[in-house]
Amino acid sequence: MTEGPDLAIAGDVLLNIAQLALEQVEGVRPTQPPSSVSDLLGGRRARGIAIERDGEDVWVDLTLAVEYGVEIPKAARAAQQAVREGMTSMTGLNVRSVNVAVEAVELAAAASPSAPGGSGGQAPGQDPWELEATREGGPAASE
Repeated sequence: MTEGPDLAIAGDVLLNIAQLALEQVEGVRPTQPPSSVSDLLGGRRARGIAIERDGEDVWVDLTLAVEYGVEIPKAARAAQQAVREGMTSMTGLNVRSVNVAVEAVELAAAASPSAPGGSGGQAPGQDPWELEATREGGPAASE
């Protein structure tokens, strides 16, 4: 950190900074690693984010899910950069590494962009598979 008054930064603050930085990266979100991994790793841990600190040095491990269609290497680099920059600029700590493990690929939370407006043409609460059956002339289409 820079010279000045003594300052203590709580581990939860570091976790929050990492989480907020990840929210700025499109197409990724932290996941919860298996409990056996959580039990083995020390340091501060939140959903998909583990932080170890030794004085002014910080090591960050991210376990992420990536949206289907997102270029995984680009998303991982963007996550690393966002977390590193957020931690460094807000705390002045030396971020030694930001390790990324992609654990899952998921469909986007938003509906399919196949219809105008990106809604996939489905009404709120309508089953998307039912809509697909209608489009394909499946059972839902017979009247």
